Amino acid sequence: MPESAPVVRTLDIADTVYDITWQTAEEGPDITQGERHRSYFFDLPGDVPTLVDTCFQNRAEYLFEGIEEIGIEPERLIITHRHLDHVGAFDEVVERYDPETWVPEEDNVVEIDDYGIDIETEPDHLFGDREQIGRFETVHVPGHSPGNSVLVDEEAGIAHCADTVSGSDRRGLPPGYLLHPPQATHTNQPPEAAVEAEKNLDKLLDYEFDVALLNHGTPVFEDASKKLERYVNFESNFSGEDRSIHANDRKTIDADELYSRLDE
Repeated sequence: MPESAPVVRTLDIADTVYDITWQTAEEGPDITQGERHRSYFFDLPGDVPTLVDTCFQNRAEYLFEGIEEIGIEPERLIITHRHLDHVGAFDEVVERYDPETWVPEEDNVVEIDDYGIDIETEPDHLFGDREQIGRFETVHVPGHSPGNSVLVDEEAGIAHCADTVSGSDRRGLPPGYLLHPPQATHTNQPPEAAVEAEKNLDKLLDYEFDVALLNHGTPVFEDASKKLERYVNFESNFSGEDRSIHANDRKTIDADELYSRLDE
């Protein structure tokens, strides 16, 4: 029997981190079916209960039911970026729980008019790059949206990546690895933004974390930062000289040199 929202999972990384699935893969309109849609709820030691991202406006009741199942109300709401499945129920969450709100300065929710939704609540705080929000440090990784941000808690070994990267199973591969989202998901962004977003992933290589929490695809629960480094710096896997056989000068490599490098 198919799952139905809400589905609340206590994650193995800590008994105070929760995945609230407010729309399962079988639910919703055709355009959003095929994968679960989720928000994450943190109740980490030394910090206030924090909800990261909301949901589609018409799924707010499922998000609320998930929070009620956890039994803790959020005192803080952090938005990672401006897309509807992350900000759609911003007003509804604020009205219900009155949390302190944090929004990327380049994705200010009250300025969004791209999706036919009118968010009226001014956020309490606008944040940029390398700011501290409770236990989280913000990392601005633009491209997926202008203000797209990752939240890192190195002490807990967690990076909340939202849509900055996707689980490998989202693209039909085995789970447990990280991929950059396809260009089609960079809503209302020019094509070159997808390329720039992938280049910007190197900003995350300054941090160490075991877990990458994702909104699409299966999260990575082991060696996440190391796997991301291998993905970002994939060319170094082909050469001990810090350049790949696939570099721009590859046409100048003759067959003997090519096979010599491969033998090494």
